[in-house]
Amino acid sequence: MTGGWLTKLDPPPDVFAVVMATGIVSVAAYDHHYWRLGIALGILAVVAFVVLVLSVLVWVSTRFRRVKALIRDPDVALRMFTFVAACAVLGVRWNGHPVAAWLLGGLALAAWLGLAPLALVDVGSRPVVNLREQAHGAWLLPSVATAGLATTAANLAVDVQARSLVITATVAWLLGMVLYLAVTWLIAWRALAAPFVPEEVTPDSWILMGALAITALAGDRILAAARTLNAPAGLVDWPRPVTLGAWVLASLWIPVLLYAEVWRADQAAGSLHYQGVWWAAVFPLGMYSTATAATGTELRMGSLQTISLVFFWIAFTVWTLVASGLLHSALAHRAAAQERSPEE
Repeated sequence: MTGGWLTKLDPPPDVFAVVMATGIVSVAAYDHHYWRLGIALGILAVVAFVVLVLSVLVWVSTRFRRVKALIRDPDVALRMFTFVAACAVLGVRWNGHPVAAWLLGGLALAAWLGLAPLALVDVGSRPVVNLREQAHGAWLLPSVATAGLATTAANLAVDVQARSLVITATVAWLLGMVLYLAVTWLIAWRALAAPFVPEEVTPDSWILMGALAITALAGDRILAAARTLNAPAGLVDWPRPVTLGAWVLASLWIPVLLYAEVWRADQAAGSLHYQGVWWAAVFPLGMYSTATAATGTELRMGSLQTISLVFFWIAFTVWTLVASGLLHSALAHRAAAQERSPEE
């Protein structure tokens, strides 16, 4: 997990979750016309992205052998898809700037094409039972990243007036749903195969909801692009009920996950203390707000805009708490390091 990643020499594979979380809360702020907050969070997300990219590049170049050993683990390979998802989220956030959108979209696609074969080989090398025992919410990140690519492609299709990109977005959208079903099956299989324990309810469990929320958002963007470009009727008709279904399922996950989180907090003392993995819970909340706003626009239901607004403030509040935890952890680590250093 990502807990205490600032205190470790090796960054966690899902280190870009902080960019995903900050970026999507920025998008949600813009959805509800909090322009200044959206700009501040958007800039912060970009700064975090650049700093993390440079840090990871330095780490890879200096510890290449260790990196080669680590990426043979399916858990590592699958969690690395946070980079793809972070690029896609930033692409959505800065969609009004064509150069930035194309650059981020290109980075997301290149990273996806590099990580997908790696993850496929890693997963294929393990017995299914072994995969079942390891599967957790973060394994849904490839689904999130693929839906993010679909969203990016749909947005760019409108920018360049290219129907072919709508087809590409639709294929990516469907692939993301297949990945979601595969991983969710593994998680459900493990939950039914043995007694459920509090340790299995981790903050990244919220990605079960977040992956469906971004699927709904991608569907909304594909529908909008198809209508704008006068795509064939078949490409406009069937995605609509699928998109609505994804949003409904995401909504149904929320009370289940909230109950599980309360149950874990009651059963395991200290479970709400700061861990880096909490960033994986911020992203689904922000994504649900954005997806609900898009669905409300698609269905012309003002009540969904109200729900979206409520979840924006929930997401921003959780983002603030987690960011404060990160800052406190970094300061505590720095103080501890200074105490250990020899006196000059």
